[in-house]
Amino acid sequence: MTRPPLRLAAAALLLPLAGLTACGSVQAAAGPLVSGTTPTPTATATATPAPVPVEPVVNDLALGSAHHELRAGGMSLAVDYWSTLDMAGWTAGAAKPVQLAATVTGPNLGTGKKQQKAYISTFSVTSSAVAADGTVTPPTTVQDVSRQAPGYLAMAPYAYSTSFVVPAVPEGTRSVELLITYDVLEQSAPGAGDYSKQTATDTLTIAITPPAGS
Repeated sequence: MTRPPLRLAAAALLLPLAGLTACGSVQAAAGPLVSGTTPTPTATATATPAPVPVEPVVNDLALGSAHHELRAGGMSLAVDYWSTLDMAGWTAGAAKPVQLAATVTGPNLGTGKKQQKAYISTFSVTSSAVAADGTVTPPTTVQDVSRQAPGYLAMAPYAYSTSFVVPAVPEGTRSVELLITYDVLEQSAPGAGDYSKQTATDTLTIAITPPAGS
């Protein structure tokens, strides 16, 4: 993102050097030439291109795990993410597992008879591979839809736990972007069979380890 200023700086450096070279050539031509002598070559300075800084890759699992706090309407989701595969093993060709555990909390929620319950009915994750030049591959999505109504009980002391695998990505991929969605159902009243749905979304960026020697 800082490349334009660097190119301008290089141009500013080249212009004075070009002027100095031209001036030296004129002086050499203007001086008298002695018969039998050879003019001394004029040295020309060469500008060294300014290095282009490499933007570091964000890695939400750089420490091995991450804790995120999300909102779904008036409810909160506390989510822990981690991987059983060391980050050095997150190469382009590897199958890359991710685990998570999500717990829903809210002012009206609880396991008592006079409290409302909350469930996660649908979980989905969409992954996209991002190359060094910013090119993004077509996304792929996996989804977990509860087979029991109204969904998976996800309030403390319970939690919604699942895992998924990020498949192999093209060589040259710099990072994987994950868009994660949780559909949460909250009872309209204690013991009621009616529910309201709220959606919480989250993102994870995980770096891909380049091949050795690259």
